[in-house]
Amino acid sequence: MLIQFVWILAIAAKGLCSTSCQSSTIVNVCHQDPDTGSGTKRLFFFYDWRTDNCIEKMVFPPDDDDNENKFVSQELCNTKCRRNVPKECFEDPENRWGNQHIERWTYNSSSLKCEKFSWKGGRGPRDNIFESYAACNNKCRIADLGLCAYRYRTQCKHGDDLYIWYNYEKQRCEILPPDYCPTHGNAFYTFRQCYQRCGRFVEDKCKLPIQNMSFCTQFEYRYGYNTKTEKCEKFWGCEDDGNNFHTAKACWETCTTEKLKHRCVQDPDYRFSGVVNKYYYDINSHSCISKYMFRGYVPGDSNIFHTQKDCEATCMATYQYEEDWL
Repeated sequence: MLIQFVWILAIAAKGLCSTSCQSSTIVNVCHQDPDTGSGTKRLFFFYDWRTDNCIEKMVFPPDDDDNENKFVSQELCNTKCRRNVPKECFEDPENRWGNQHIERWTYNSSSLKCEKFSWKGGRGPRDNIFESYAACNNKCRIADLGLCAYRYRTQCKHGDDLYIWYNYEKQRCEILPPDYCPTHGNAFYTFRQCYQRCGRFVEDKCKLPIQNMSFCTQFEYRYGYNTKTEKCEKFWGCEDDGNNFHTAKACWETCTTEKLKHRCVQDPDYRFSGVVNKYYYDINSHSCISKYMFRGYVPGDSNIFHTQKDCEATCMATYQYEEDWL
């Protein structure tokens, strides 16, 4: 018996054990991040598990075994990694034939909304064509929301943990009361985690925290609107579906309104040239420019500053990361 046991150990040590006695590990490619090393990259779609979305990024081409989280089309990515969403929800509604004008609904996977359109009533495929908003919403939008659509159980206890859940009807993350329990994964320990997963469904992106929501393959300076400082601030990141703009101008013009127009968005507060050196913020070049003006008065609420430092601190701020966002 002892000899037999030693023989088994010897076989295992030499790697002679057959596949029947080895445990196989199944790798889910949808949970892998694409390779971002150096070399020639191309545009591919990959599934970002952080946001439950198929996005297009510059990555290395996949190997021959095709066992990677890289796809030549969004359709293939959705089919492989987003099976919870019916395929028809990503289709463009067939509306080329017929002469009728029937009110129908279709799901727009780009705007993440069910939208009304005039259907011609043709005999072609009727994928992503619904008779009512409710039918479209239940079939496609709720499925696309994924875990962000789940609510909570009441009259229960979840211990001392503080949970944050996403309220898709109000499009915001909220603190879950102590006697409520989360369901199906719609529970997060921080607001940042909640908005990273579900923030792409928030229409007003300016209300989201400044952060990289998705996986970045290439970094650059981006701009986000800080609701606490009421400024557009620079950060190091990449394009995604969050509070994220390619230019400071796009950020300022998107997130400030006419009613609450920030001084950095206003036209420079001067009419005549003079001998007093002041500064103003130029939104097109994202820079503070020196200007000799007729008067030296600075009211404090217009686009004119005493010094370049004051101008840059007000209109060219860099985002200071916070642990969480309330």
